[in-house]
Amino acid sequence: MSSMAVRSGLSFPDYAVVALYALGMIWIGWYFSRRQKNLDEYFVAGRGINWLIVGISLFATLISTISYLTTPGEIIKNGPGILWSALSPFLAFGIIGWLIIPRIMGKNIMSGYELLDRQFGRGVRSAAAVMFILMRISWIGLIVFTCSIALNSMTGWPLPYLLVGMGLVTTLYTVMGGVRAVIITDVVQAVILFGGAMLVVAFAMVEARSLTGWFPDFGNSAITSALNWRPVKLFPDAGPGFLAERITIITIVVHYIFYYVCICCSDQLLIQRFLTTKDARAARNSFLTNTLAGLALSILLALTGFALLAVFTRNIGLLPPLAELKPEAGAEILAGVPKGDALAAQIYTLTNAGDKIFPWFIAHLLPAGLSGLLLAALFSAAMSSISSGINSISTVLMVDFKGVFGRNLDEAGQVARARLLGVGVGIVAICVSFVYTFIKGNFMDLAQKSDRFLVAPMAGVFLMAFFMRRTNWQGAWVQIIVTCVTAFLITFHEEIFGNYISFVWIFPFSLAIGLAAGYVVSLLFPPPDGETA
Repeated sequence: MSSMAVRSGLSFPDYAVVALYALGMIWIGWYFSRRQKNLDEYFVAGRGINWLIVGISLFATLISTISYLTTPGEIIKNGPGILWSALSPFLAFGIIGWLIIPRIMGKNIMSGYELLDRQFGRGVRSAAAVMFILMRISWIGLIVFTCSIALNSMTGWPLPYLLVGMGLVTTLYTVMGGVRAVIITDVVQAVILFGGAMLVVAFAMVEARSLTGWFPDFGNSAITSALNWRPVKLFPDAGPGFLAERITIITIVVHYIFYYVCICCSDQLLIQRFLTTKDARAARNSFLTNTLAGLALSILLALTGFALLAVFTRNIGLLPPLAELKPEAGAEILAGVPKGDALAAQIYTLTNAGDKIFPWFIAHLLPAGLSGLLLAALFSAAMSSISSGINSISTVLMVDFKGVFGRNLDEAGQVARARLLGVGVGIVAICVSFVYTFIKGNFMDLAQKSDRFLVAPMAGVFLMAFFMRRTNWQGAWVQIIVTCVTAFLITFHEEIFGNYISFVWIFPFSLAIGLAAGYVVSLLFPPPDGETA
């Protein structure tokens, strides 16, 4: 049995830390609200923010609560194989830095979808903007839901109150201070994210009374046998089942190369970050900063997973039973808990409740006050992503649908309208977060299913505009439809056809099929204006 003290839950010092954090974020929004005189300042911060700050902001935005919670659990359940994905942005850097970013920074724009107008026309531009809005609204709602679920398990507060509170606080400072406030709060939140993960590792060192002995005892065959981590293969096995291989080194690396290229060329959230810098070189440096920071945090979150594993395998019986920790677990999973082997039962609980382990550890094992710091880290991971999403969606609504939302307004009126739209986006995102309460599956599955079949066709339009100048609006529409349908069928293949296809194939297959179809159809019609056959 464990000799560690288990707290009943969070206490006043923890809530005080979180309250101070939330008030600090709102103060930053209020402080920068006084600078918001026109849309150029509100949406792209005058295009003069230091690339290092923008890179840290970009990093904080892309590391959401989903990543913060699921990475330690993924490490515990499946081992460190997921870390191979950290190579992807470095391998994609040449494409993003020298082929994509210059094409974005070479134009005086506020929305990336303005780049589609000349070659494909207003209809395709609007379609890409709508896909972005749907994708990011879904993403924001998922992040609000994910963080609120974790807070619910830690505090016992009703989930609806948490969903509304999380969304409203973030919306408030975002709409007041514009993108400048979003970027500065992101930097603060990035520091908290690193500090929270480092705190878990430090706790494991103190608990083990050693700077080196805190690591899990993988020399213990009972532990390795119970974990049963499968080695990550370099390539999927040949044969009819290769599409169902969840992760291999090559497939996960290739998947995330596609992912980073896709979001960097088509996602307003990232494009807008690039546009806040002064030129292509600064934007390139900001992406490299994001990549380095992301690698550092990935390693730190992996160490967090190892630290949690070490703490719980050294303190048998510390965790509550699986049925209590994860009440939604099915009867088959609960029946699989090993009998008569306390260590194996503990590890079974760890591997089957991965999303619940980190929040429970924060609420019940860390000392008062320190739990509040980790709670603030969860808030930080969520808020940095939510605020960026709200601001970028507001930008698209004001710029790409100006005739609907921004017509006949002076500069002050445009900023006021942008703030009003931000409030509306925040409210819609909160409503979407309630929808996720009815969807089954772990957080990583939800993340994959919520946006991949929209990112691929959206990126395909930009790839055509950047690198396939012969393509026209007819081919662009065919690409959108074919890529979207293909990505959807791969994403939900198990639900539709009964057999699983790994998410790593969504981008390669859907983009290859969609781009080929779009190019062929384009050849059947006249080239766009200014191009020759």
